Amino acid sequence: MTQAGCFYQLSPSLDAFQATMSGLLRPCRISQKSSLHYRTEVSHGSMRPFGLTAIRIGGQARIAVDAHRDMTLLQVPLQGQFVSRDRRGDGLLYGAGLNAQLVDAHSPIDLEFEPATRMLIFNLNDSQIELIGGKAVVEQFTYKNRVIALDNAAGKAFYQLAQFVMREIEVDRAAFFNDGLANRLEDCLLLSLAAALEASPQPCVRSGPVPSYVQRAERFMADRLRDPLTLTDIVEAAGTSARTLHRTFRDVRGDTPLGVLKRMRLERVHAELVGGKCATGDITRVAMSWGFNHMSLFAADYRKQFGLAPSATVIQARRR
Repeated sequence: MTQAGCFYQLSPSLDAFQATMSGLLRPCRISQKSSLHYRTEVSHGSMRPFGLTAIRIGGQARIAVDAHRDMTLLQVPLQGQFVSRDRRGDGLLYGAGLNAQLVDAHSPIDLEFEPATRMLIFNLNDSQIELIGGKAVVEQFTYKNRVIALDNAAGKAFYQLAQFVMREIEVDRAAFFNDGLANRLEDCLLLSLAAALEASPQPCVRSGPVPSYVQRAERFMADRLRDPLTLTDIVEAAGTSARTLHRTFRDVRGDTPLGVLKRMRLERVHAELVGGKCATGDITRVAMSWGFNHMSLFAADYRKQFGLAPSATVIQARRR
């Protein structure tokens, strides 16, 4: 496939997604599936001259992405989160509004997606890399486990710009890529990215190897998302102390056990709302069925995780 023009694909097939992404960006292959049914989405277009690609997997999956001699990737999670592992198996956790990943052309990566994950990918050329600080900066972020932090002023500005780009693509992707808006935004994106790089000294939360008791806790939570679980329930299922479990979840997941449980439940609600079968009047029923009893808090948490209100999700899903 070519990077010229505008391209959009919606498919239930991970194989089709793999072929599409291998043609648009780097060669990749699905290394692990968790379901027979997916709802993959790819939107791609050219921004003078680098490419911009928005993707959604629609299920849990693991994708191995090869190195590419002239393609550096900037990967920004706009919804949900993903884990990126290097060739040694060490993983870094990336979450919407928290951080973003810069991958140099020589680094293969292994990406683990959650059902609700949506990612915006920029592929950068040499001239753009020079504008954001040069190859030494890119390699520093790749090899020293640094990430682009989005929780400071510069990072938030870049993330807000990325969200604006995504909204414009959703409104009219052909107009965005073909009527000049994409080209006018390029310099703003690069300047904002450079500022975010300068303001990102801290290392990312590490996610691997994941201790067995964390995996037990996560399986326990995943199997009982509709139940009124307490921290004591989770600790007992994990088979360790509350202090150890809390500290390790912070280290490898960037959140507390109850925080991870809430994210899991939000993802299930989101999956139902994006299915296109719910009306706005169904939101409370769906949320309560997944353990949310305070609708104002639920709405705030949902917006924080997915970047839009539950009602906006329903409206967008029913228009597709």
